Amino acid sequence: MAEYTGKCFCGAVTFEVSGDPMFNALCHCKACTTVGSTTTPMHICAFPDGSYKFTSGEDKLTTYEGNGNMRIARCTECGTAVYQLPEGNPFKAFFPRLFDGYVDGTSNKLPDALKPKAHLNYENRAWDWNDDIPKFKSFPPNDMLNNDGSPCIPCPPADDK
Repeated sequence: MAEYTGKCFCGAVTFEVSGDPMFNALCHCKACTTVGSTTTPMHICAFPDGSYKFTSGEDKLTTYEGNGNMRIARCTECGTAVYQLPEGNPFKAFFPRLFDGYVDGTSNKLPDALKPKAHLNYENRAWDWNDDIPKFKSFPPNDMLNNDGSPCIPCPPADDK
C-alpha cells in the first residue's frame, strides 16, 4: 500500500494519500491539459474518497470550474493546482509532482513507484508518444492504441493502475 504526503508550492496546503491509486496515468484530455496550460499530458493519480486527507490549509483551497464537469482545487496563496475531480465522482486526482520526495533539490526524476502506468484519452494527444506505456483511447481496459493512435490488435495485457 502506498502512502504519500504532499504540499502546494508555498506549503500552505498539505495532504496525505494512502492506498493504491485507482489509476496512475498521463491524461491527454482537454480538461487535464487546460489545468497545466500545456499541450503535454497531465500526470495524475486518482485516490478514492476516504483515502486522502488535508493535514493543513484545506481552508486555503478554492475550487474552480474547469473544462466540462472538471473542477480544479488551487491554493489561494500560491495558485498551485492541488487536485482535480470530475464533478460527481467519488475520487480526487492528485498531481504526483506535489508529493514529497518527487523533487529532492537536485533531481526531478520520478521515483519508480510514481511512474505512470498508462496514457488516458490518448485520442486527444498533441503528438505521438513513443514509449512503452499502454495507451487507451479513453480509459482502460477497452480501446488500447498503438503509439501512432491506431487500434492495437492484438494488444498485450496492460497494468493500467
